[in-house]
Amino acid sequence: MIFFTNTVLPAPMNVILDIILFLRPFLFNLSMYKLYAIIISKGKLKIYDLIANYGNFMLSRINKIGIRDFPAVFPGRTVPLYAIITGCGHQHRTSTDYNNYGLKRGNAEFTIWQYTLGGWGILEIEGKSYKLTPGKAMLLHIPQNHRYYLPKESEFWDFIYISTHGREIMRLWHELEKVSGPIVELDETSNSLKTFTEIFEKAATGKLNSQFKASAMAYQMQMSLMDDLLPSATGKGKVPEFMKNVISFCQENIERNINVDDMAEISGYSRYHFSRLFSEYQGISPAAFLSELRMKQAIRLLQHEALTVKEIALKCGFQDASYFCKTFRRSFGVSPDEFRKSGTPN
Repeated sequence: MIFFTNTVLPAPMNVILDIILFLRPFLFNLSMYKLYAIIISKGKLKIYDLIANYGNFMLSRINKIGIRDFPAVFPGRTVPLYAIITGCGHQHRTSTDYNNYGLKRGNAEFTIWQYTLGGWGILEIEGKSYKLTPGKAMLLHIPQNHRYYLPKESEFWDFIYISTHGREIMRLWHELEKVSGPIVELDETSNSLKTFTEIFEKAATGKLNSQFKASAMAYQMQMSLMDDLLPSATGKGKVPEFMKNVISFCQENIERNINVDDMAEISGYSRYHFSRLFSEYQGISPAAFLSELRMKQAIRLLQHEALTVKEIALKCGFQDASYFCKTFRRSFGVSPDEFRKSGTPN
């Protein structure tokens, strides 16, 4: 339910929306998902999309279905299938009881794709620990020596997931893992997120109702991931390790006043050579990438945190709140305060 500026609403609805927007700054430490849950539990207006993830139609569709799990069980298969969905869902975890060990889930092989929508969790694998923030997805398989969980420092972990199995799907999955590693970044327009949304909607409406449909969608999900993450025949090949290090550095230090010189230093190349390589692999300049990352951080904070604009500016690496506001308006066409009130840019 997205209302535009020229929409005329009934008076009672306007009152409800005014109350919600007035109360938002006082709802400390509540994600927008929790605000949605509170409103629905009291039988009031379903307004999540009004203040949901900016510019994100796919996630809006997922949120409309809500927190649900759909195990795909098809007894009495008539023919052997080499790829099939075993389950998908949307979960919101708030307890540290959420703790999964990859070697304690049996010997049957299956894949796990898990994409963070809000909050964060931890993945431990191959002696490394990864923080799974919004936009990051895990690519795992069972059995495998890994652990993922909600740490006590995290208030919640909101995520979507899908699992598949079958001889052919496992072969393709292992090839994908070799290239991408266990953690990948997927933006809101990625093919795999679109495909998951389609699968989730089919499961929610009872349309994923045969082993053959589940098999076809398993292949579609796998191909979408490979299209997102693997180089094409004309591509440049696997993203080099220094690029991953630079991107991780930017994500982990977004609150600092880092710049292209800092990124180049992490890469080990001169600023000129680094900028050329970065633009070649990412399709945008390092400065544009850093600005985009800061604006994404700003959007999340405006939606999910009761912070002042000055505090948000600092958390996005801006020492000057006025410059932050100018940059935000240039990017989205509205000021941070206007965005917070309306939940959507012009």
